[in-house]
Amino acid sequence: MTRTILAATLTPFRPDGELWLERIPSYLRFLTDHGVHGFLALGTNGEFASLTVEERERVLDAHIAAADGRPVYVNVGATVMQDMMHLAKHAHRAGAAGVAVLPPYYFPLTKGGFEDVARRAADAFSGPIFLYNIPRYTGYRIPVDTVADLAQDGVCIGMKDSSQDIDYLKQVRSVAPNIDFFMGSDTTLIEGLTAGVTGVVSGMANTFPDVVAGTVRAFESGSDLVLWGERIREIRTMFARYPYLAATRRSLAARGMDVGPVRAPLSDLSADEHSDLAGLLSEILDRFRDSAVKNK
Repeated sequence: MTRTILAATLTPFRPDGELWLERIPSYLRFLTDHGVHGFLALGTNGEFASLTVEERERVLDAHIAAADGRPVYVNVGATVMQDMMHLAKHAHRAGAAGVAVLPPYYFPLTKGGFEDVARRAADAFSGPIFLYNIPRYTGYRIPVDTVADLAQDGVCIGMKDSSQDIDYLKQVRSVAPNIDFFMGSDTTLIEGLTAGVTGVVSGMANTFPDVVAGTVRAFESGSDLVLWGERIREIRTMFARYPYLAATRRSLAARGMDVGPVRAPLSDLSADEHSDLAGLLSEILDRFRDSAVKNK
């Protein structure tokens, strides 16, 4: 089975915080040139929570226009149900390959409440949806039996799971074996592949799409994954030293693809952090190049 690799894309911003949509075509080409098959726009990496509804529409439209026929999925999650349904309807009209729906955050959410959200999203999109499980940020883990019920009813056809809980992944796979299951955590990428995910939605694919694609292809070919696992751990360890999204954007710029800074309320790296990151990134890239030469 060939697994789909989606990049959880960043939203390009100018230094003043305005959208930098003109940057999207070259950015998506950079990703596909390094092994990415498609995109999930406006997720956590896309800073969706810092955008207006109108801005989210414009970002999705720009992705679809620049994707060159490759699939574009989009997170339509929101705390206002009218906004979520509006975005799902727009995604359908714009030609998105699918929508992902995360549990609304802030207010405590019941099982029935989330099921209602999912069904409303599917109605608005005029088709089945993907569930977006990221309890670290929403405070709510989508119940396993909810996934089973929504899959059985044809409401959901897949899930993006960023919980890093492999036991949860296995439980969902057992009760809903026919839906697509996308690993949303780079930290547990290899464990997820081993547990049977059908695809990957990766934030690391923004800065190291070659590493993510290389890991997936090595798994599919039955190759040794030790080196790939070491690379992933090294990258994750580097990013753990800094605010993640700011470091991701700085690292992507260092690889020749500037998509601008984070948007407020997030903060950019300090001068010292930027200098420190640049040194670590240079060392990592040099080691990866040396390793590639030795393995030819």
